[in-house]
Amino acid sequence: MLKGRKLDHIGVACTDVEANVKWYCDVLGFKVTGRFQPEGKPHPTYFIQDVHGIVYEMYQPVNFDPVFAGKVDHIAYISDDIEADYKFACDAGYKICTQGIEDIPGRWGNGVRYFKILSPTGEQVEFSQTL
Repeated sequence: MLKGRKLDHIGVACTDVEANVKWYCDVLGFKVTGRFQPEGKPHPTYFIQDVHGIVYEMYQPVNFDPVFAGKVDHIAYISDDIEADYKFACDAGYKICTQGIEDIPGRWGNGVRYFKILSPTGEQVEFSQTL
């Protein structure tokens, strides 16, 4: 069951990730809590946190359509058992919009495993397990 999960982060795609992170920090008081360079990508991904603990993932996709800039790309929830959550989502017939369970080996030390499903109206909902 996927109910009752704690929010992990809100993903926002940007046309200029450095400028956006600086603005959130300078104007809204966010703090950078993580930065990593995705393999093969020209721009880093940032995790920034507000004073209430809400975390945003800011990233700059390659060949990004600016019409989508600043829109919430995905909402991520914490998974304690990514395999069981993935099986539940598949068995329930949810549309998986990742290549199965994906891995980011260098994020947060031991890495992260995650997958995303689509809601009935198309937003992506991510379940993420930090290893």
